[in-house]
Amino acid sequence: MHSVFRISAVAALSVLMIARSPMAQTSACLTDPDTAALHAESVTQTVTVVDPTRLAGQGLPYRPVEGVSLVTNGRICRRVVDAYNALFPEGEENRFISRAYVLKVGKSAYAMVPEGRVDVYMYFDSKKYKFLAGMVAPE
Repeated sequence: MHSVFRISAVAALSVLMIARSPMAQTSACLTDPDTAALHAESVTQTVTVVDPTRLAGQGLPYRPVEGVSLVTNGRICRRVVDAYNALFPEGEENRFISRAYVLKVGKSAYAMVPEGRVDVYMYFDSKKYKFLAGMVAPE
C-alpha cells in the first residue's frame, strides 16, 4: 500500500512541477487576433503580389490554394523560433526571442514575425525549418 501511495505522490508532484514550469505555461506562439490578422494580410499580399519567379526562387509559394493561417501549435512555433534564433551568432541583439507570430503559408512554408517586431517577416521551410527568406513589410 505504501508503494502505491509513494508512486502516486511522485506522479502528482511531477505533474505539479511541470504545470508550474515557465516553459510549460508559456507557448512560443503569439496569438493576439487583431495583430495576427494584420500579419496574415501582409503575408497574403506578399505571396499574391510579388513576382512568382522571385517567390519560387526563394522557395515560397505563389498564391497558395491553402492560403495563410495562424499557427497555434506550440511545438511548431517553438521549432520556428528555434530556427530563427539559430540564424544569429551568440550575443547578437536579435537572438534569443522566445515567442513569435507564426503563419502557415500554403503547404510548404512558415512565415514568422519575431516578438517585439512588426516589420520583419522571416520565412522557413515547413519540413526542416530551413531559412528561406527575410522581408521587411512595406510602409
